[in-house]
Amino acid sequence: MGREPTLTEAAVRDLARPQSYDRGEDYYEHGAVREVIRRGSHLRAAVEGSQYAPYQVRIELDETGIVDTTCSCPYDHGGICKHRVAVLLTYIRDHDEISQRPLVSELIAETDPEELQDLLVDLVERHPELAEWVETRLETVRSENIADHPCDQRPDINRDSIRRQVQYFLQPSDRHGTRTHDPYAAVETDVEALGEILRQAWAALEGGDDETALNVLEPLADELMDEEWLPLSYDDSQGIFEFFDEVDQALAEALLTADLSESERDDWERRLWTWEQEMGSYTDRPPYSVALEAAQRGWDFEPVQQAMRGNSSDADLWEGDPPWYAEDLIRARLNVLERQDRIDEYLNLAKAADLIDAYVTMLVVDGRIDEAIEYGQHNLRSPNETLTLAKTLRKHDQPEAALEIAQHGLILDGSGKAELAEWLRDRASSMGEQDIALEAAVAAFKASPSLVAYQATEELAGDDWNAVREQLLDALVDRDTNQQVAQQHVDILLYAGRYDEAIAIADHFSDYKVVKPVVEAVWDEHPQWTIDACKEQAEPIIEDGQSQRYRHAVEWLETAGKAADAADELDEWHTYVEELRDEHYRKYKLRPMLEELLEKFETR
Repeated sequence: MGREPTLTEAAVRDLARPQSYDRGEDYYEHGAVREVIRRGSHLRAAVEGSQYAPYQVRIELDETGIVDTTCSCPYDHGGICKHRVAVLLTYIRDHDEISQRPLVSELIAETDPEELQDLLVDLVERHPELAEWVETRLETVRSENIADHPCDQRPDINRDSIRRQVQYFLQPSDRHGTRTHDPYAAVETDVEALGEILRQAWAALEGGDDETALNVLEPLADELMDEEWLPLSYDDSQGIFEFFDEVDQALAEALLTADLSESERDDWERRLWTWEQEMGSYTDRPPYSVALEAAQRGWDFEPVQQAMRGNSSDADLWEGDPPWYAEDLIRARLNVLERQDRIDEYLNLAKAADLIDAYVTMLVVDGRIDEAIEYGQHNLRSPNETLTLAKTLRKHDQPEAALEIAQHGLILDGSGKAELAEWLRDRASSMGEQDIALEAAVAAFKASPSLVAYQATEELAGDDWNAVREQLLDALVDRDTNQQVAQQHVDILLYAGRYDEAIAIADHFSDYKVVKPVVEAVWDEHPQWTIDACKEQAEPIIEDGQSQRYRHAVEWLETAGKAADAADELDEWHTYVEELRDEHYRKYKLRPMLEELLEKFETR
């Protein structure tokens, strides 16, 4: 995987909502994380949760840190879930206890093929539900082999087999071996399995075999209609809708590639219109709109022909207002042109459609590096577009050019500046370009201040940190702090020791997520403020009789007690808590908690 990634708890905190991080830390401290196994760049772990069976967590790393995370739990409320937090904290705090295992590819590298065959057969016999998956994967491999050798005979696609496989994944999860304790995860697994069927179509398209692609796509899409797909939309999961969009894109590209007769095209129009109408009952941007437009217009639309010939600047490619799927259809056309090696037509159409990212990317692919850089420097309009070109240059072994264009993107306004700056920071650092990396780190922090961005800049600044530090903090103070970013700003100020400014934010935003880290950091240096802030948090909970939150109120009072002890005002605190206990003596859940709290401080 290259050099070992350096992960920090601040980076994990930045990925999760505060409540998820706190609960994940509780899971870690209570030993809910079972053995964490690392194979290459991937971590796998099981985390005991509220369900009978543990949740399965997977994390992908690279040399710069966390690439991707998944969990079988249904959490979908922003940031990573508590189970992933717990696994990442285990990786950071107990790194020596991580079980290092070889990659599966290494395990089987020296194994006799007959032994592997016996192993696979035995595995399927033990888990019969895998038989359909094996069948799908083998058909996908055969299609990919055809794509690699387009002169070979086309694969014999069994349309009835495709239908059976789709029907199989539409069955209730418990009927094909998936535990039903986690229906969200089961649905996600089924959608992924359908994706393996879709891969056969994409493999055929890559090999220029539109007939095979359509033979896969038609039964796949047809079996999902008549609302058969609804079980795969569990709990408003977007996975099935994203899958439909992929099918739509594949169909559009297949139809744009195919040489269909007029009757065949009419038949596809009728079918796509029916499918689009059904999906239009569930979303205002229904799948199959792109494929339907491709079937209706093909390549014969004159404005598109003019654009591909380079005869049109500022072309009206729609003869009116473009539909919502306009860009999707243009990109489908571009993908077909690229496969057919029609590079000039691709560039002309991309330029006419103002798809700058596609245009400059193709220049790079075609080896026209200098032209791509020059065009990008004069025409890229946003950091997002710049990042696309920078990544393409790096992918095509042009790392210096990638840094050059990414630096240019830092001066552009628009969305994506923080992401571009972070990418440039990490790439420049890995290439030993420390000055560029530091410049990008400062830009990343100014675009989106976070503790992770602050610490990354600190690491890069070295001996210049004191001057850079003041630059960052001045930029932070000059920003407007709203509710959404208040906690991030507080985290930075506390880390930097700027307690007065952190207190000012906490005074302005009474949200407990903002106040809590401040009182925990300053209770001994600013005891009176801490006492007042904790009372302000605890009293509404008690006064309103929020019995489910009494524990939190007592925790606030305990922090106030520590501050009172530091200020030699513990007697006053005792009197205050006793008065609370006596005033609210009828709150039977609260009274014993307050008495226990008083006893805890009696011993001080």
